[in-house]
Amino acid sequence: MATSTTPTTRVAPSPPPRRTRGLLRLTVLTVVGAVLVVAGILVGLRAARAGVLPGVLVEGVPIGGESQEALRASLTRLADQRAAADIRAVRGDAEHAGTAGDLGYVLDVDATMARAMYRGRQGNPVDALRDHLRAFTETTPIEAVERVEPRPLARWAQAAAQELVLPPREGGLRFEDASVRPVYPRAGGTVLTKALREDAEEVLLTGDGGEVPVQTEAVSPRTTRDDVDAALARGRRAVSAPVTFRRSGAEVTLSPAQIGGVLRSRLRKRDGDVAVVIVARPDAVTEAFGAAAIDRFERDPKSARVVLRDGGPHIIGGHPGFAYDAAKAARQVVRVATGDGDRTVELAGDVRKPELTTAEARDLEITEEVSQFTTEHACCESRVTNIHRIADIIDGVVIRPGETFSVNDFVGERTTAKGFVRGGAIFDGEFVEQVGGGVSQFATTLFNAAWFGGYSIPVSKTHSYYISRYPEGREATLNYPNVDLQVTNDSPYGMLLDTSYTDTSITVKVWGDQWVEVSSETGPRTNLTNGETQYRENNSLPRGAERVVQQAGQGFDVTVTRTLLFPDGRRERQEKHTRYLAQPRIVERNTGG
Repeated sequence: MATSTTPTTRVAPSPPPRRTRGLLRLTVLTVVGAVLVVAGILVGLRAARAGVLPGVLVEGVPIGGESQEALRASLTRLADQRAAADIRAVRGDAEHAGTAGDLGYVLDVDATMARAMYRGRQGNPVDALRDHLRAFTETTPIEAVERVEPRPLARWAQAAAQELVLPPREGGLRFEDASVRPVYPRAGGTVLTKALREDAEEVLLTGDGGEVPVQTEAVSPRTTRDDVDAALARGRRAVSAPVTFRRSGAEVTLSPAQIGGVLRSRLRKRDGDVAVVIVARPDAVTEAFGAAAIDRFERDPKSARVVLRDGGPHIIGGHPGFAYDAAKAARQVVRVATGDGDRTVELAGDVRKPELTTAEARDLEITEEVSQFTTEHACCESRVTNIHRIADIIDGVVIRPGETFSVNDFVGERTTAKGFVRGGAIFDGEFVEQVGGGVSQFATTLFNAAWFGGYSIPVSKTHSYYISRYPEGREATLNYPNVDLQVTNDSPYGMLLDTSYTDTSITVKVWGDQWVEVSSETGPRTNLTNGETQYRENNSLPRGAERVVQQAGQGFDVTVTRTLLFPDGRRERQEKHTRYLAQPRIVERNTGG
């Protein structure tokens, strides 16, 4: 089926009436004129007001009409004033102060200047004109651009929290002379730092400073009233009566007031809990006792001695010593004063054991003479003084089983202050005079007494040249500190060294208990050598003269053998080899050279 199409007819709009067109043109011209007037007025006002718009206030400070330079100065003063404002965090009577600047307060001068200069210069001319017109009759307040730096604020808040924390008061006692009062526990509080920062920032931004409220969180004490009451009962018992201390025949009594004067309470952990305990101050206890009483309490230890009397060894008993110890005395004061026992006690301290107790002396079983040896010497020489002196020093020495006795360690350096004099000795192969010369004769005598007693001699040195007054191979020399004689007590019994002398002899006896049979034999001399002649110049002699100052001696080797027979039938053979050098013949002469 065919479709027919009807053409569309477009009708042109009718032109507005002539009167309407006239009104429209008039309106446009009016608006344009008004805008031009406003713009002209605004341009004129801006030209007349080159600085800050009149009537502008920044945080109450009038800055209207100021140039930019003056504005910067005003805002800088305001920034300094606000930074100097006092800020105080207060808890009760305690406070932590600072200035707003310390807390990180900053007034941004540049940003605040820009905000002030913006008024009357907005992009919207109507808003700008409105500000200018208002300036004739009203003020325009603006806010300063401020901020608070977080780090200084956090540091201040942390310091304030530490200073303003209220530690809990723990329970305790307060002693006053002979009375004691309880101090009951009280809760404390810690400062909530985050809340303090937030509150401080709010106060800072007001610009005037002032107090910052402190919020706290309660902290409970570790002690309770029951803890204090239990300690109070002990404290009252402590000052209820005197306490007497005795020692070494001396006695001191502390009155209740003196006891209260040395006591105090403190906290001590016990099984994870905290208890209120009573302690005494050591220095206060010492003062309460007094120096004179402490001197009477103290005494030096005295060792037991084994002495020879009526032809045999006897024991003279010793006693322990006592030294005052302030810490031990303080603990004892508390223990006795707060206890239920006797209030008269022996003073505690440091009991000093003597070097040899009476019981130990008995256990040594020194009952008989084990060995002795005597050497002879000429009378009245200076060396004899030294022999007698070292014998007196060593007389009575007790060597315990297993111990080693060193002559050098015991006697020390031979000096005139110890009573030694110059005497004959051998130095670099020549007989000379030196302080302590002659003590080798005592060493030789002790060596042989130990040799025939069966005791070990771990350290000894024979003379370089053979001296005829000593037995071959069984002799010893001394020189402090490098040439020593040491004797070890191998026996199960003690050794007592008993020395005696005459004008021409020295004797050493060893007392103990016979523990081994000893036999000794000396072998023949071997490897014989003769001393050579040595010459040395002496210009004090007549020209061509000679003088023999030392005769030659023979050198040789010798072996001494000691046989020990023990009670169980065991036999031990010990050999000691000695090489003596040939003593040179020394001749002084004057050859005129």
